[in-house]
Amino acid sequence: MHDAAGTRECRPAAMGTGHRLPFRGQQSRMKAMVLPSFTRAQLAAGAPGPETALTIGVLDGVHRGHQWLLGRLREEARKRALSPGVVTLHPHPVTVLRPEVPPSYLTSLEERMELIRAAGADWVIPLTFTSEVSEVTAEELAAAFAELLRMRLMVLGPDAAFGRGAPKDTVERMRRLGAELGFEVVQVEPLMHDHERYSSTAVRAALAAGDMERVTALLGRPYRLSGPVVRGFERGRTIGFPTANISVAADRALPALGVYATRASVAGHRLIGATNIGRRPTFDAGHVSIETHLLDFEGDIYGERMDLEIVARIRGEVKFASVDALKAQIAEDVREARRLLAGA
Repeated sequence: MHDAAGTRECRPAAMGTGHRLPFRGQQSRMKAMVLPSFTRAQLAAGAPGPETALTIGVLDGVHRGHQWLLGRLREEARKRALSPGVVTLHPHPVTVLRPEVPPSYLTSLEERMELIRAAGADWVIPLTFTSEVSEVTAEELAAAFAELLRMRLMVLGPDAAFGRGAPKDTVERMRRLGAELGFEVVQVEPLMHDHERYSSTAVRAALAAGDMERVTALLGRPYRLSGPVVRGFERGRTIGFPTANISVAADRALPALGVYATRASVAGHRLIGATNIGRRPTFDAGHVSIETHLLDFEGDIYGERMDLEIVARIRGEVKFASVDALKAQIAEDVREARRLLAGA
């Protein structure tokens, strides 16, 4: 899957119940296409009404490359008095076509849609990706966009490839189809960072390395994890460093295990903290947890939603010889978090 606009090679899959989709206009030389009924229904339900300009893709993370694409989408739409929007695929096609690969999202679907709107889209339609949808061609999708979303402009990224088999000539095929159906195609040049394209893959690699400075540079904002505050083992409280533990979705990408300087928003408070993302090897080496010692704060926030911005890595995860050694290191971690977040 190319995060800006499509899927990689698809496995054969049977088509589900569908509708014949006639192309707009009487001069089309192409045959009527088949679109799964649920896909057609999703598009029809999300149709904004006015004539549109759109792009299609996963856009996981909504990194600076995506933001560049969405900015151009809005600019080109305004020139033509069109409503700019996005059809975002969810779940990620890789999780459907290669189920043995665990999902690793940089954003929840809700957060992704919020970020897409903030970057320039007036509307967003989440399109459920299934094995049936993997068999829909680029032409079939584009025809549906033209009919159901009144698409008059398609804006695509530099390596756009969507539809069955993710053909490399997707852009050229869309231009030929656009000439028949009455929509334009604009391809956006790549936005580069350190001599490479911005990509969700690059963000995940930096995240896995704990390189939060690079993650922030690629995203244009700090990486964020969110979830309700839940009860943990409360060991931090017994050693003088109480923590707020959050539960995040199992499919979220996490930074490399270790301790991080973080900013937290919870129950109307804007706080700073030292966050441990790890397995607590000094105690039990169990499942990965996200535990934040909130600096200069006391209060009952169980059940509240907490948003964490992961600003900088302080150190990797370490198994200490004793609880006293752990306490001494946490105290040092707190001092370092204060230094890194001074003025936050």
